[in-house]
Amino acid sequence: MKMAMLMDDIRKTPIFRQLIPQEAGIGWPIPLRRNEQVFVTLPFFCFSYKPQNKETTLYPPFATITLNWSSQVPVEYVNLRFRNPWPEGDWQKPAGIFPHLAVAKLSVKQYQDVRNELLSMYDVLLDALSRNEVLAPEWKTAFSLLLRTLVEPSLEQYYRALGQKFFATFLPPLTETILTT
Repeated sequence: MKMAMLMDDIRKTPIFRQLIPQEAGIGWPIPLRRNEQVFVTLPFFCFSYKPQNKETTLYPPFATITLNWSSQVPVEYVNLRFRNPWPEGDWQKPAGIFPHLAVAKLSVKQYQDVRNELLSMYDVLLDALSRNEVLAPEWKTAFSLLLRTLVEPSLEQYYRALGQKFFATFLPPLTETILTT
């Protein structure tokens, strides 16, 4: 699983060690094609675990690192507090909690299995983008359903601001998902 390894290995890079707190969470990858190349943007967010409630408070993403998919080399770091793609956002205010409703009843193992399945599908998507291949509609539907299940609703507005085209394509609004499933 190339994406899962990338998300683990990013913590070992000098750019991460210099600019991102080691304890930061890594959000869902955001694929991007530019100049005939494929890239993936990883958003980073702060969180605070509350053991008494068995939940984690999530904060808005504060930075991204974009990597070339084929070489895995970082090509861009963005401090979102400086660039501020959502001026109405309050960086100190919690965005929401995890686990969210769609995954709250899953065991840790079940969640990890579903997460790994989605990350494997990211591999397929990014490799297809690299080869200019079109994925089957059934595959796109399965990917979208998994993404919809796992994306934290409280962070969705931030994901959409960071990857408008990707999330418009693969993360239908919640009302559409409910109506079509």
